[in-house]
Amino acid sequence: MPSMARVGSAAPGAVDSASKLQQLTNLNDINRLLHETIAKERAIEAELDKQLGKRSELERNILLLNATTSEMLELARADAEQLFKSVQSTAQLADRIGSRVRCLDQQQSNVTETLDLINLILDRTHCVRGVQQAMAAQDYDTAAQHIATFLHLEQRLSPTVQGMDAGQVEEQRQLLLSAKAQLESVVAQRLDEAIAAHDHAGVLRFVKLYKPLAAPDKGVRRYIDYMRLVLGGKARELYQSLDTVLDSKPPPAAANKPGTAAATTFIDVLSALLREVAMAVEQDEQAITSTFGAAAFLDVVVGVQAECDSQGLRMLQRFVEARRVAQHVNEAQSRKRAASPAPTAATPQATTKHIEVLIQELVLLVQRSEEYSAFMAARMKDAVTAEVEQQNAAAAAAATPRGVARAGSLQRHRSSGLGYAETPRAAAGRDTSAALDPAVTALQQHLGRCEARLRSGSFAVGVRELLGHYMTLEELYLEDTTDMAIRIDEIVSGSLTSSMVDDVFFILKKCGSRALATHSIHCACAVLGQLNDLMANKFKAAVVAELAGGPGKLLAAAPALPGTADTPAVAGNTDHAVAINNIDVAAEYIHKLRQELEGVAERLFTSTSEQDRLRGVLVDMTKTAADFRAAASKALEALADGMLPRLRPVLDEVGAISYQLAESDYSTTDGGGWVVRLAAGLELQLTWLQPLLTSACWENLTLVLLDKLLARLEVLLGRKSFTQLGGLQLDRDVRSLVAAGGELTTKPVRDKFARLTQMAIVLSLESVEEFLDYWGDDTGHITWRLTPSEVRGVLQQRTDFSKETIAALPL
Repeated sequence: MPSMARVGSAAPGAVDSASKLQQLTNLNDINRLLHETIAKERAIEAELDKQLGKRSELERNILLLNATTSEMLELARADAEQLFKSVQSTAQLADRIGSRVRCLDQQQSNVTETLDLINLILDRTHCVRGVQQAMAAQDYDTAAQHIATFLHLEQRLSPTVQGMDAGQVEEQRQLLLSAKAQLESVVAQRLDEAIAAHDHAGVLRFVKLYKPLAAPDKGVRRYIDYMRLVLGGKARELYQSLDTVLDSKPPPAAANKPGTAAATTFIDVLSALLREVAMAVEQDEQAITSTFGAAAFLDVVVGVQAECDSQGLRMLQRFVEARRVAQHVNEAQSRKRAASPAPTAATPQATTKHIEVLIQELVLLVQRSEEYSAFMAARMKDAVTAEVEQQNAAAAAAATPRGVARAGSLQRHRSSGLGYAETPRAAAGRDTSAALDPAVTALQQHLGRCEARLRSGSFAVGVRELLGHYMTLEELYLEDTTDMAIRIDEIVSGSLTSSMVDDVFFILKKCGSRALATHSIHCACAVLGQLNDLMANKFKAAVVAELAGGPGKLLAAAPALPGTADTPAVAGNTDHAVAINNIDVAAEYIHKLRQELEGVAERLFTSTSEQDRLRGVLVDMTKTAADFRAAASKALEALADGMLPRLRPVLDEVGAISYQLAESDYSTTDGGGWVVRLAAGLELQLTWLQPLLTSACWENLTLVLLDKLLARLEVLLGRKSFTQLGGLQLDRDVRSLVAAGGELTTKPVRDKFARLTQMAIVLSLESVEEFLDYWGDDTGHITWRLTPSEVRGVLQQRTDFSKETIAALPL
């Protein structure tokens, strides 16, 4: 049947094959189709043989299908009953075995609980005996460990077990409590002796014993008291040495000289005090943290900082008194309120030097204090981070399958009521996530409180007061030294700029670096802002004021053009050139100053927000530098305006020349003419200024003068009439002028001649329509600087072009 269906389905294909046969005309195609037909026939026969081979199997299956359904159901029922009996017996057997296993497991749990209880009682007995032996041998460390173990076992002992043998339990407890009280008395006595003898190792040993004696807070307090006592003694020694140096009364000339003992004593003494405090905290950090925890270490840092606040503030107050800081600050504020000028030339240098020494001391004191505070804050954060990581690792270990199984076993023992109570460690293992987060949060909050106390202590307040004094004195120093640099400005022989530029920027760089060295973002931003205000106002006004006279005196020394009757050059005043150089160099110095200060800020301030804030202040210097460059460009334009009239003879020659050339005129025109004389005059006017100006100013002056000269030439040539040969001659002249201009400067100038070059192209065309070959987006690389109206105006300069044709030109 399948084969017949396949034959039936192939009938339409046979009709198609017959139609194809009628279309065959090639013998090769006929043979090919014959072979394909034979192959298909063989395939069909093979398929028929395969289907016939399944006949016996199909007949057997048909006979089986004829069997009755009832017989099949009876067979299935018999098999199901047999399977049910087998499963039922197996289930009964498994239930009997399971009950026996549960009974054995209960018995095993009871045995385990009994063994643990026996071990607990033995451990308590061992602790009692160990404490007695250790106290007799004066082995206080071992005795403390036995007491800590007993107290831990006491927590594990359930009330049920205590009731079973209350007499023995109470007897052991009383013995241990008596031994604990005796050990506490001995530890307190030995600790007092170690403190009196300044035995640091002994103090640390007996302080650590308070942890197993269940009094860690008392141990931490005793350790803090000891450290404050030690640091207080060292601070008093340092203060006495400071008084000794200050009472020695050095000569007045050397009293405040940098590098002398009087100038460096305060810095050395305060640095020594802060170093002692930092070393005291660091040397025992591991011992305190491992014994009492990170929170106790934070308490130690705060306690030690309290002594530092007291002793450090005392030294700062002594510095303010000895250096008369308040008096200098009051004088500076009075001068600022009165808007009085800087001191006169009679005493300013000594006063300024004294203020500078005082500022340097203030900066160093603030810098040492900020470094110390940053170190202490970092140690506290590291201790907290290490403990949090340790707790996370313990939580991860408790979450392992082995830890979970142990916690489940302990829970079963606790619920039975026959064994010991669940230990704290097991309870933490059951629900670590619920207990860990509050502990970490509390530790982080404690860290925040300790950092706040570190930053708000009396010593920190004193440092901030010094910082305020520094800012006031730095402002005074900056104003005075800048005024002095402007007042004593002079032109140094062999220099293109005056002394004011280098002096002022040396002062600005020094003050800016000092402000950043304080590590105070507020102080740095305030001083840097004042630096920029000073450059943008007072300094700029000083350098621009030197240009007020104009370039007349400078141009008086300019050489006359060859062949002219101008007045001979005289010895001119070069102050105007120096003033232009000052403005240009100042703009470059501002850019370099900003880069250097940004580099220092990136090294000293690691916070992204602080760096962004400093960049926001320093970015104002870019605008100030742009203002200086604009002033320099304006001065160069004024100088170029003064130089342009000296080229008038050559420009008059250009105005008189004719470009209506005939064939004979074009052939007899020389190769130089006015272009050579103009190039020579331009080079002569610029060359004598080159030694007087900086390279950047001279290059910019050359470009400015070229712009003005080319604008004048464009006007002169725009008034002339041209023939085609005249346009070709103009093209030749412009090319020569471009080559001559390129030799004057290293900067590209071809772009400045673009309009003249395009005028020459337009004027040299053979016809008006030829211009369309140069105009448009698809005409090559020419970017036209002439507008369509200007192009028509240039074409109208050709005498042989009609206005109608020019007007009809589609532009």
